[in-house]
Amino acid sequence: MKTRIAIVTMLLSIFFAGTAFAGEPVPVTKASATKAVAQFLQDEIDYPAFASETNKECTVYVDINVNADGTLDVNGANAKIGCLKDHVVKAIEDAQNKDLAKYAGQNVVLKIDFKLYD
Repeated sequence: MKTRIAIVTMLLSIFFAGTAFAGEPVPVTKASATKAVAQFLQDEIDYPAFASETNKECTVYVDINVNADGTLDVNGANAKIGCLKDHVVKAIEDAQNKDLAKYAGQNVVLKIDFKLYD
């Protein structure tokens, strides 16, 4: 009889513990925020015409904060070619996506390559 009571008590405690946290949101990770921002910006940032006409290639590193409204703030950017860096910063600051709001407060560092040929 004691074993049955112990088993029922254990099952009830597992049930209550499982349902107590069922409504809690799953916290976002830095990796998921980075992936979501990178996928979004892949469509937003195009290879600028002025760079392809002059055969410019460059890698731009960008440090980004995600805001609560889905906008992005650029904390810093670094590249060898200033006009490509400026193009990336402007494209990021003009971009907005409501789906990114769930990553609010996340800091994301991205590497954006501008290559004529792969």
